[in-house]
Amino acid sequence: MINIPDGLDYESYVDLLGSLEAQDLKSSSHWRAELLEYNNTDAQLHGETMPFLKSHELFRYRPSEMTLVTGYNGSKKSMVLGQIMLHLAQTSKICICSLEMQPTVTLHRMLMQAAGAQEGRPSDEFVNRFMDWADGRIYIFDALDSLPPERIIGFIHFAAKELGCNHIVLDSLSKVALKYDDYNQQNEFINKMQYIVKRNNAHLHIVTHVKKPPNDDESIAPSRYSIRGAGSLSDMADNVIIIQPNRKREALKEISKLRELDEKQQDYLAKSYCHSIIIAKQRHGSWEGNLNFYFHSNSLQLTEREDYPHKFSFDTSVDSDN
Repeated sequence: MINIPDGLDYESYVDLLGSLEAQDLKSSSHWRAELLEYNNTDAQLHGETMPFLKSHELFRYRPSEMTLVTGYNGSKKSMVLGQIMLHLAQTSKICICSLEMQPTVTLHRMLMQAAGAQEGRPSDEFVNRFMDWADGRIYIFDALDSLPPERIIGFIHFAAKELGCNHIVLDSLSKVALKYDDYNQQNEFINKMQYIVKRNNAHLHIVTHVKKPPNDDESIAPSRYSIRGAGSLSDMADNVIIIQPNRKREALKEISKLRELDEKQQDYLAKSYCHSIIIAKQRHGSWEGNLNFYFHSNSLQLTEREDYPHKFSFDTSVDSDN
């Protein structure tokens, strides 16, 4: 039912609504410059990359989009996303809201990933160099535990519009004080966040959780339809990324520390990977599928070669006016 303000007939009310929306109604020529640029750009390869070379021709983070990062508990969702943010911070400003982890812990994980050391921790000199580099590139929203949606909306707005952050992380959606079974409230919250990032050409990364698999069998990878909450969450997202560990390989690696593996087990280790990044949805890219990686425990990195962590470069710059 439409509620018409007192003193207005329906025709006057429609005229008022039309005048309010007129500012957003433009002739097609308004987008001439954008269309020319888009026409001369490979749409699939428009945007920023993950830190993994094998992904560069397959997946990109585009402005004004929303990506859901999901997976089972303990699948290293936040850790992998931190490695991706570290890579993106080389050329873009990023902001992280981790409601499940102290800012110092978040930064220390990224520090270890930047160091890329085979063993041990970085020196105080490296820590200071990292912090100097991160200043003005990596912002942390200093909050923990459950927050009302209004505070999250405010944080995202300020990070995108005032700080000029290109990538904003909400980790995780389950820590926002939304009613578990109120799907309309969840959808409205997502819509408000998307409105902000679209208006400011930012990219929003949201960590979500998934439902338990049948028989608690985590060897079965979740799908975009496994995400907890409103079923429309994955529909509203531009991209859905699933982090899936190889639990069998993890177990064999632990067993190998205690005894020698048999031939079949050794063969499995040689031919398998530790983790998969599953691109389950990419609205503006044609590719969806699995990217397989090893996990290097000291550097906390996913790597393309086993036991070869990536060496980070500080020789990059971010436009301070962004």
